[in-house]
Amino acid sequence: MIDSLRPRATATPRRNLGLAITPGWAACVRAGLWLGCGGCWWWLLSAGAVARAETEAPVPPLLKGIDVDGKLHRFGEQAGHRASVLIFLATECPISNSFLPVVSSLASRYKSRGISFYGVISSPQVSRAEALRHRDEYRIPFPVLFDSSGELRRRWQPTHTPQAIVVSSAGQVLYSGRIDDRYVALGRKRDEPRTHDLDAALQAVVKGREVPQPRTEPVGCVLEDLPEGTTPPTVTFTRDIAPIIFANCAECHRPGEAAPFPLLSFSDVSRHANQIVEVIRMGYMPPWHPRPGYGVFRDRRGLSEREIALIQQWVAAGKPEGEADDLPPPPRFTTGWQLGQPDLILKMEEEFCIPASGPDIHQHFVLPTGLKHNRLVAAVEFRPGNPRVVHHASFYTDITGSARRLDRDDPQPGYGSFPGAGFDNDSSFRSWLPGMTPRRLPRGTGSLIQAHSDVVLEIHYRPTGKPETDQSTVGVFFAEASARQHVAELQVMNMDLVIPAGEKRYWHRASYTLPAAAALLDAAPHLHLLGREMKATAILPSGETRPLIWITDWDFSWQGQYLYVEPVRLPKGTRIEVDTWFDNSADNPLNPFSPPRDVAWGEQTHDEMAVCHFRYVCDTLPETRAMNNDFRAYVAQQQQRFLNRRQRALR
Repeated sequence: MIDSLRPRATATPRRNLGLAITPGWAACVRAGLWLGCGGCWWWLLSAGAVARAETEAPVPPLLKGIDVDGKLHRFGEQAGHRASVLIFLATECPISNSFLPVVSSLASRYKSRGISFYGVISSPQVSRAEALRHRDEYRIPFPVLFDSSGELRRRWQPTHTPQAIVVSSAGQVLYSGRIDDRYVALGRKRDEPRTHDLDAALQAVVKGREVPQPRTEPVGCVLEDLPEGTTPPTVTFTRDIAPIIFANCAECHRPGEAAPFPLLSFSDVSRHANQIVEVIRMGYMPPWHPRPGYGVFRDRRGLSEREIALIQQWVAAGKPEGEADDLPPPPRFTTGWQLGQPDLILKMEEEFCIPASGPDIHQHFVLPTGLKHNRLVAAVEFRPGNPRVVHHASFYTDITGSARRLDRDDPQPGYGSFPGAGFDNDSSFRSWLPGMTPRRLPRGTGSLIQAHSDVVLEIHYRPTGKPETDQSTVGVFFAEASARQHVAELQVMNMDLVIPAGEKRYWHRASYTLPAAAALLDAAPHLHLLGREMKATAILPSGETRPLIWITDWDFSWQGQYLYVEPVRLPKGTRIEVDTWFDNSADNPLNPFSPPRDVAWGEQTHDEMAVCHFRYVCDTLPETRAMNNDFRAYVAQQQQRFLNRRQRALR
């Protein structure tokens, strides 16, 4: 089956998909420069118009919490997720403690049904150490969030402990109130409850129905008032700042990772405090570019306004350290391969030398796979040999020998080429960014890697001020033998693009209509230096619209790929629209031309592109073939648009 999905290898670079006029452009489009705040816009105009201001969708809250162990939990990112249950608890409330066995039983029953349980301890009088002891003493089996700053409590407004609040992935409260009615009032308790209110609410959620009684009156211990104001009167590192930094920054800011300094202790954070305030104020860190509410993605990063205010207040107050009992344990990270031992390990044959100074380097390294048969790949994990110099990495496949010839012609290890790999390739692998969590594709699916092919590893190096070397490694994880669904890649683009000089907000439209039903797995926008925004929307045959991704502050240096929490299933006939906005004015500090000049579609960085890549799967082989054939025709049409536009320019 797998062989039938792909064209056979030939002795010359493959052009069957027609993704480019030149090999370099093809490589750029196919696997690309994935490291920035790209964006895709799917709307309703025609290429070359200037977009008007549009009504923005409401921005949902960043739904997250930090547990007593210091681990960050993002609500709703689990596969198959339906709702999160927050149980507000108190360490010294007997009614709250008496309900813990009941809540633990419910958590066990609903765990496999898309319901995630979290305890929440939100009291200024309770230390983290006390909350941790309480969790262990009562053997609470689900995460217990330590709401040190009161952010969760202010957001969800509980009044008692225990109180259950059921929250959808979008932040909507589906139920708030008691767990059951065994307590009629304080001091008055039935032997057995008559109504199981939380259980009834969760049954409705699991069945996709309205909760019959979304509000009930909790009975228990009344929560004490939080301090007035948006932040507590005294902010300390151990209680308020360490949980934020450990959960949101330490993944990259630790020894052996790409960040320039660690943030694992009071000393680490206090010596960089002013810099931290600056980058979080700018929104530069933590790096995350998709706009909330336009696609639900895994590993969403970001700080809430309250977290930013806490850090600013802490620095302004002189960076007080606080009590040791409030300090969360240092974060723990998996060492070695994050996904376990790879099935195939590919390592650069020799070290590559990076000079102390000079421009960034894009070097490509040919890694022969030695495969004798076609295989489906479930995941690719990249391990930088020298994280200090590796800005990002991209992966291509080559079955033509083109990369080997380019390598032979370059005296250094590997070969230089930018943008793209220098040859036309056909790869649905993605790229690596610092802090990225490697993920396997959904079970039963995989990206094809053909027999006798080479993996071409592109690494973007940045000089550090002293000579460096690197010898990086790629781990390949094969899909299970029963996997049959082939992951392919779709690019939505319109190559008839000329951005007039001086245009501050030039709008461009691209679209593609699905010839078969498909499930989108991720989105990866790509623009160059004039790009400002990109928004992608799916318009179903019924007229319903589904937001796919929206990036409002494109950054060419931080392009990214964004994995949907759940595959976005789209029926046949769905039109995917991508709207892009460019700034070709003198006010754009990244404009490659001064004064500005007209900029057209092209492969060089000073040219422009507007492509949104999607990896997808189809349920059946006929649907996959229909997608492949139609996409080839679509790309041929785009090629013709490119040629027509170039011919018009030459007249």
